[in-house]
Amino acid sequence: MSLLILEGVQRHYGAQDVLRGVTAQIDPGEKVGMVGRNGGGKTTLLRIIEGLERPDAGRVTLRKGTSLGHVPQSPQFPEGVTIRAWVEGGMKQARELAAELALVAESLHHLNGAELERAIHEHEHLEQRLRMCGGYEIERRVETVLTGIGLSRQLWDREARLSSGGEKSRTALARELVAGHDLLLLDEPTNHLDLEGIEWMESWLAGLAGAVLIVSHDRRLLDRAVDTIFELERGTLSRYRGNYTKYVELRELKYTSDLRAYEEQQDFLRKEEDFIRRNMGSQRTAEAKGRQKKLENLVRLQQPFNDVRRPVIHPPKAARGGELVLETRGLSAGFGERILFEGLDLRIGRGQRIGIVGSNGTGKSTLLKILAGRAGPRGGTIDRGHKSVCGYYDQEAADLPLDSSPYLELRRAHPAMTDLEIRSHLARFLFRGNEVEKPIAALSGGERARVALAKLVLTEPSWLALDEPTNHLDLAARAALEEMLSEFDGALVAISHDRAFLDGLCTHVIEIEDGEVRQYPGNYSEYRARKQARRGELEAAKALKPRDSKAPEAPPPPPTAKTKSAPGKIRNPYMFAKLEERIIALEDELKVLREKLVSPEIYRDGAKVRDLQLDVAEREAELERANEEWANWS
Repeated sequence: MSLLILEGVQRHYGAQDVLRGVTAQIDPGEKVGMVGRNGGGKTTLLRIIEGLERPDAGRVTLRKGTSLGHVPQSPQFPEGVTIRAWVEGGMKQARELAAELALVAESLHHLNGAELERAIHEHEHLEQRLRMCGGYEIERRVETVLTGIGLSRQLWDREARLSSGGEKSRTALARELVAGHDLLLLDEPTNHLDLEGIEWMESWLAGLAGAVLIVSHDRRLLDRAVDTIFELERGTLSRYRGNYTKYVELRELKYTSDLRAYEEQQDFLRKEEDFIRRNMGSQRTAEAKGRQKKLENLVRLQQPFNDVRRPVIHPPKAARGGELVLETRGLSAGFGERILFEGLDLRIGRGQRIGIVGSNGTGKSTLLKILAGRAGPRGGTIDRGHKSVCGYYDQEAADLPLDSSPYLELRRAHPAMTDLEIRSHLARFLFRGNEVEKPIAALSGGERARVALAKLVLTEPSWLALDEPTNHLDLAARAALEEMLSEFDGALVAISHDRAFLDGLCTHVIEIEDGEVRQYPGNYSEYRARKQARRGELEAAKALKPRDSKAPEAPPPPPTAKTKSAPGKIRNPYMFAKLEERIIALEDELKVLREKLVSPEIYRDGAKVRDLQLDVAEREAELERANEEWANWS
């Protein structure tokens, strides 16, 4: 049975039909990505599923007993509760299942016959539910998620309500990720994550036993973490099997097929109507009436809709300068006693494309502002090339006054432009009619980003400094921006968490990590491959390093209170034997994997080493859980 069923869901805001009859279902374990234009109703649909809004018509049905998880937009935390304690609270269901499982396990040795069979089936069902919730590794699961999404260990004991906005959002996300819900709803979950956090979350979501519904503009995430795409367009929802890349292909095929069928039917209708018109009242009147009756009963195809609207962004004319854009020597930055980075020697030439990556808080935006002349360095020098002019884009559009409007912003920046020229230019960024007079304060994040881009392309910079330029943009606007930047003649330095953006545009990557700035040739995927290969080499070298045979082996640890056997308790031999078989099989699998890991044909291949290391880690975790269970049973 499906976890979630939507039947004809409608939602209206005044005269606007946001949802016009959404029908869909999500099955257990299904990973679904939902796409569509900004303002198209994706968040509204999530809120209806969550129960935060009621539909005006239609029905939302959740399977009885379904655990539903969602991340609040503005999370609130009780006084005195730490980040770690709040995240551990997400494991409440796992603890309850563990207690219930323990009671069933206790009863097994008292039962016989049919009652024992029923208890064994119940035990297996509870065990499966507990594994789904991660209940055998509560502490490790919490620590894994906190680390994975970028909350460092020194933050775990901080009071959650006193954290920064980004830390609060990540804490709320972590609580839902550890919980093991049957259905997890996520609305732009990557907004407060760095690149490593995004990549970690991809693998975590793909490995979850429960179902997931994700609203995201991250194409790489939608390629790697989902197996179904929901497209919400003009208030209705279409389902496509496959990831985002497959969806793009299938959507185009469907539109082409639907358009052909529509045009063939229109051609048929024109011919039939012409025949009826010419022959009505003639000797062939009976035939004309017959054809007319058939047309009246014919199901008319709707003209297929293909929304090709997107900003038409022409690249700014690059000011002609020298071959050198800028050069730094010994550049450093920091706040108070904290050093973000130091000793940076960097040379940017005309036409060069650089992506800046690194964890949150490492100094990426600070470096970009220093290079753009928006902030001063702590130390070092910057030499700017002949006629070096920077066009700077701020991810928060902080340069836009809230009491202004798109029209006024262009009028102030370019007073020589005529009214028609301003309106025509804004129309390319999808601002039409009265929308050009709309207050900046009333615009969405995506609309503000389009205003900032409209201003930027009217300048004539020799190079562009862009801080998260794809934030708030939907997929169509991102594609238009990438096309514009690919045609720009000048240099480009960009901070971005959009890996498809970095792959398509950048020829060099600058990484800020642990106070050091490292430079890599190639795009983002090539940079990651080099990083993974290096890690693989280090791990392989560690695995091949001979152990000190003279070092005494550590004595086995004494049994803890958890692992001591209760006297007089005899566990069910059927379950105990089943558990021992699983432990033996896992040990054999680990032996084979470890032998492969140190073989020359493997440890020389970084990608294969990485995959094997993941397999080893998964088997080790499963074996540890099984051994703990064995100790409790023995």
